[in-house]
Amino acid sequence: MIAETLQKIVESTPGAQGAILMDADGIAIDQYMGDGNADVETIAMEFSARFAELRKAARSLELGKIADITLKAERATMVVRFLGEFYIVLVLDTNGNMGKGRWKLRSSAAELLEFL
Repeated sequence: MIAETLQKIVESTPGAQGAILMDADGIAIDQYMGDGNADVETIAMEFSARFAELRKAARSLELGKIADITLKAERATMVVRFLGEFYIVLVLDTNGNMGKGRWKLRSSAAELLEFL
């Protein structure tokens, strides 16, 4: 059921390459790859240690829990939504609809948490 939710997110977000659900250690739980050629799993794994550091910094600065992160690079945009000890990474191409992607991740969070 997780894969189906990820599929809905990707297919309803213009420019989405794929989405992956990861645990706090950077291990893939499930993923859905769209028509793009981005290696979503490798991207998410490479950034997992940085996400952990950002979460740690937010705690130490007493900012509270991080809800989401958006990273816009030259060739892709990555939108990350945290779900407790898990997170979803949505990779978009340069023309992808980042706002819609963020909304789809936020609105799908409860559905994904039911399966975790």
